[in-house]
Amino acid sequence: MAIKKLEEIRLNVQPVSIEFVHEYVFEGPCRFGKGDALTKPFDEMINEEKFQDWYTQLKAHMHEDVVNLLPPIRIHGTEDWYIKDEEVRKIITDATPGVEVDLYFSVELGRVFLLNYEVARLTDKPWAMVQACCYTANSCAQHRARGIEYIPFETWEAAEDYMVVLRAKKALKNTRILCAIRNNSSVSVSSSDSIIDPDKTMDEVFGARQRTISAHELLDQTSYGDPMGNHCTPGRKGLNFTEEDAKEIERQTRELIDNAQEVRMSEEAVKKSVEMRYAIHKFMEANDCNCYAAPCGDICSTRRMNEQQVTMCLNHALNNEEGIPSACEYDLAALISMVMLQSIGRRPSYMGNTYAIPRQKDGKHIPFPKMPFFDKEETARQLAKLENVDNLVLTFHSVPNRRWTSYDAPVRPYAIGPFTHSGWGATIRYDFAADEGQVVTMCRVDPTCKKILIAKGTIVGGLGYGSVNCSEGVFFEVKDVHTFWKYQMDCGNHVPLIYGDFEDQLVQLAESLGLEVLRA
Repeated sequence: MAIKKLEEIRLNVQPVSIEFVHEYVFEGPCRFGKGDALTKPFDEMINEEKFQDWYTQLKAHMHEDVVNLLPPIRIHGTEDWYIKDEEVRKIITDATPGVEVDLYFSVELGRVFLLNYEVARLTDKPWAMVQACCYTANSCAQHRARGIEYIPFETWEAAEDYMVVLRAKKALKNTRILCAIRNNSSVSVSSSDSIIDPDKTMDEVFGARQRTISAHELLDQTSYGDPMGNHCTPGRKGLNFTEEDAKEIERQTRELIDNAQEVRMSEEAVKKSVEMRYAIHKFMEANDCNCYAAPCGDICSTRRMNEQQVTMCLNHALNNEEGIPSACEYDLAALISMVMLQSIGRRPSYMGNTYAIPRQKDGKHIPFPKMPFFDKEETARQLAKLENVDNLVLTFHSVPNRRWTSYDAPVRPYAIGPFTHSGWGATIRYDFAADEGQVVTMCRVDPTCKKILIAKGTIVGGLGYGSVNCSEGVFFEVKDVHTFWKYQMDCGNHVPLIYGDFEDQLVQLAESLGLEVLRA
């Protein structure tokens, strides 16, 4: 199956060199030099040298895993100062037929300030330039004053870093979320702190869209039965498994089990969760989607998961580590945050219930939540180890990854365990304690998509590797737990995280989207 992953997106950058050449020999307040330096051939020679130097730097800092660098455009002006619109349009159109440019990256060779604007106004796209004496300030101010998005960079390194941000912004605009819903397409029963009016708000702020399907149709077609005989769609051909699908499901199940350090459930039980994921992928491909979310709480209450003995935990875990952002509980705020994290960090994210654990007046951490799936003895041991950690936070769910630093990194040691006490619903179990000292970056947009919590922490422990349900936890220390908790109250429960320090670029992305940054 071929899902068009956001990881494959590249930023189409069009280099533009706007060059000034004097047709006549003269000297004065707009022309400096003497002798041959006042001739047209000299201008052309100097422009060529400057262009080659600039283009060499541009190519060195536009990495092909981020940018699709298009062939350069060179536009020439003279002391007549103007160039006809139709000439500019033809140059721009002929340069890259069939390619939608995302960013024009320009250099000005000579006094072409106004000519730069005359070109930019015809493109309706952002423009960028690296610091070049008086040129950058002149062009940036005049473009911005006239409503054109203009991005100046102090250094080439700054430009290189910001291309990652712009690629992430493009990924958000190309986000298509398959939502397998039961009751309501705008509010999740268990994640009512998600985005309010997501179909409208996500599109307006991020350019992201959702496509809803019936959870019942999805569950019906997670089967090897007659595709014309599904209960919810009788007489309509469904996406039920074919013989080829069956072979691939067997292969994926076997591979998952063979690579695990420990398997605590039957192969048949694991296979059912693999089937669930395979069906979800078929629906994603059919609906041209690259992300997934479903309200597991809403669907659980139908008893169909219990009857079919499946959960979507394995689907979410494996999706995220393959570059397919996938969120539990139909939490679209978490999902958009995951898209942001994964598009900046180019690696899997982990979402879960996020619980700040400050100290009370007596100096002890506040009581641990009395969840039925936490093992009391293990919890007591872990908290005892963390007694000296002042700014403690815990994120827990049942969807950890096996890869953390990239989508093609080696699989780390993992176990396969059941979600339920009765032995079904495959989940990945991962020992976060093995990653103590690892820096993590996290974020969550608020329900209105006007604010975003951004924070950084360091892993200090793990929880739930040997347990069931949503007990798979990672403890980390943040800068200030009180500030973190305060901002989380505006943004919501699930605060996704990724491994690594991407805080600054995440802030840049948020600011470019017009979000108020709550930096904890």
